[in-house]
Amino acid sequence: MKEKISFHHMLQLVRYYWRTEKHLYLRLYLGLIGIYVFLSLFSWILCRFFSPSQMGGIFMIFNSEWVFWGFILISMAHMFSSLETKQRATTLLTLPANNLEKFVTRVVYVTLGIWLLAFAARVTANLIGAIPQLFDTLVMNGEWTLSRIFYYRILPGTWSIFFLNYGPTFILGFLKYVLWVSLLALWPWSLFTLFGILFRRNGWLWAIPVLFVGVFIAYLIFEVAIDGTWAREHEGLVQALFAAFILLPSAFNYWLSYRCFRRAQVITNKTTRL
Repeated sequence: MKEKISFHHMLQLVRYYWRTEKHLYLRLYLGLIGIYVFLSLFSWILCRFFSPSQMGGIFMIFNSEWVFWGFILISMAHMFSSLETKQRATTLLTLPANNLEKFVTRVVYVTLGIWLLAFAARVTANLIGAIPQLFDTLVMNGEWTLSRIFYYRILPGTWSIFFLNYGPTFILGFLKYVLWVSLLALWPWSLFTLFGILFRRNGWLWAIPVLFVGVFIAYLIFEVAIDGTWAREHEGLVQALFAAFILLPSAFNYWLSYRCFRRAQVITNKTTRL
């Protein structure tokens, strides 16, 4: 019998997840802010002793993008952590909804919730990290002004630079940029979701090498195998191929994750949940 989706059941599941996990999300939010603030203040202190050219490599290491996306991917691998114990797994599996509703609701809820949480934590931490700079108009040996710090630090992601440069007239290009970034993130999200539900412990560690292999294959196909001149002449076709290259494996990962979810068992002496 085919399983159908009831939005009423999904709404009830969202309410249940929020009621039982809101304190966990608060702890994650505060912890992430702490990491961001530490990196911001550490970078601010280093700016007192090194020039912008010397700080380039340091900024690459302490770039908050690593924290932002790393936190999201690891969270994807832990979205079904309730299956790790028999009591929590029984509670999840006996909720008044079918397996498809539980799976779809959980994936959407955690994916959007964690992204918004990381986004909010990053904005909050950047604002907090900018407070000391309110009392010091020049940093980096006098070469970086306060306005430039806000220019690069306040909004999450380098896309803020484009928005601040061009203003509201850049909104369509900005949305296109966000769409492509979301598309690029879809496959890693689906991959970490799959490995998180397949393996009982540290599924994200198993997913990392697969992620690097996938990125390397994509690089070989779209940067090495495809001629640059031909790609520029057929930009629309290349973009469609790239979108398919991302969407098809992502759909397969989520489908396989659902199959694993339906067959998941609470067995403590096995590496996987199947």
